[in-house]
Amino acid sequence: MFYNALIAFHQCGEKMSRISEKNFNKIAESIVQLLYDAHPISMSTTQIADALARDNEFTGKVLHFLLEKGLVAKRDRENRIDWLLSKKAKENYDKLV
Repeated sequence: MFYNALIAFHQCGEKMSRISEKNFNKIAESIVQLLYDAHPISMSTTQIADALARDNEFTGKVLHFLLEKGLVAKRDRENRIDWLLSKKAKENYDKLV
């Protein structure tokens, strides 16, 4: 998929079970797709984790990885963080769709 080239293997913390590069990429792609479908509405980490049947901690790690890659943007709220697809990622995704 389009974001395979942008998403590299990310090692999880010691407390979590190890996940393969292939599965990590699939989860990251699923998050990007979910945020694309929801655009322009932002989603909280919990909403994303629930949609993907993943825990909040792992989902947060993937979202921060995507943030480092410039694929998502975060919006700090009073007691939570909301996530959006970045403008750059949205423009690139629109070209493919």
